[in-house]
Amino acid sequence: MKWNLTMRRWRYSDQANALLGLLRYLPYVACVVLLKVYVIMLLVHSKDYTEDLSDYDDYTLRHDHPSHRKLSVPATTTTEEPGWQEKQEVLARLNDTVIEPSATNRTPNTIWLFFNRIPRTGGQTLVSLLKSLSENLDYQHQEHVYRTPWQRLMTNEEQKNLATWFEYNFWPKSYDRFSLFINFTKHRSQYVKMRPAYITLVRDPVDKYISHFRFKRVSQERVKLEMAVKERENPGSGRTWYWKKLEQCVLEDDPECDLQPGSHDFISAIPFFCGQHQQCLKLGDKWALQRAKYHAEYEYSVVGLMEHWNTTLGVLEHYLPLFFQGARQRYWSPEFEEQRQVNRNPKKYPQVAERVLKALRQRLGLEYDLYEFLRQRLHLQHQQLLHTLTASTTRLPTRSTDVPRWGILDRMDIEMRH
Repeated sequence: MKWNLTMRRWRYSDQANALLGLLRYLPYVACVVLLKVYVIMLLVHSKDYTEDLSDYDDYTLRHDHPSHRKLSVPATTTTEEPGWQEKQEVLARLNDTVIEPSATNRTPNTIWLFFNRIPRTGGQTLVSLLKSLSENLDYQHQEHVYRTPWQRLMTNEEQKNLATWFEYNFWPKSYDRFSLFINFTKHRSQYVKMRPAYITLVRDPVDKYISHFRFKRVSQERVKLEMAVKERENPGSGRTWYWKKLEQCVLEDDPECDLQPGSHDFISAIPFFCGQHQQCLKLGDKWALQRAKYHAEYEYSVVGLMEHWNTTLGVLEHYLPLFFQGARQRYWSPEFEEQRQVNRNPKKYPQVAERVLKALRQRLGLEYDLYEFLRQRLHLQHQQLLHTLTASTTRLPTRSTDVPRWGILDRMDIEMRH
């Protein structure tokens, strides 16, 4: 009797409440620890994995290469990768074929989204939209934290680390980064069948180039960096660079605006679609253009156009509803008005002379080839959805009723099942 009374008193004490509170979270902590151990084991044993998706060999695959005349791939690979055989055939004759845009839905069965941003194409607006929609659609958006200004061309190890990062996430996740195309299928582990869905935005090449030229001279951090580098090389050149006019730069064949074929380029759209191959960075390279078209057609769910914003949002809503349901409704809502104005150049500039525009169009000829390809692809996707797209936008679900909210136990269950 005395023992029962002692236990009853202890049960309602502060120490007991604290201990019971800790025990309540013990199963979750144990599951997380087991999950970490499991992932470490996967990484340790990853050396035993032999990659069999030879359609993603960036360096050697050519139709005339003896080792690729007859491709031997396990049957499971073909079933795991829809359209794998078609992609293989196109890639084998990449230099001798005309890649046509289509409305084929290339969205994989996945809970991950990768937005590889291209500079000066409205990417910050789309990131703001993803963040806003994530609150209603119950996914998380992760922005990349840049430690250096150039992390677009990545090593194989860096690409594999990013693929592994996605594999840690067992609930919907979107991620954005200024990055050249990464082949997640090649770098995923043998135990994972999913890959992120790919999206990006493009813009009229001349408009994008002019915007980038001016933005470099508006962003305070960028101005300080550029001027400091130039002043160290040649005193006074930093100020000359800052006051340089676009017309002067283009018409006087300034090195900053000459856009000579073969020079390296981290700004144009082609490298961002072409991939991590060094040749993708060369201006005026037709192989890079073909590779860019191939990835755009066979790997990207949606490539939107800044000049066709409503069309882009409509296609995103239907191709990627997990991340973009109600996108048009949210974008045009009053509470999103401030985000619609984000990252705009506050300065006013006179209209660019026609001879300057003509010179830039000639120098960016391959960029316009890709831009027209992507414009046709988006138009075909939109036309295919006309029977479902209506004047009204798809309704954005509310947090309280339409979308089930995941709690700790739900996420534990997902982690245990995977």
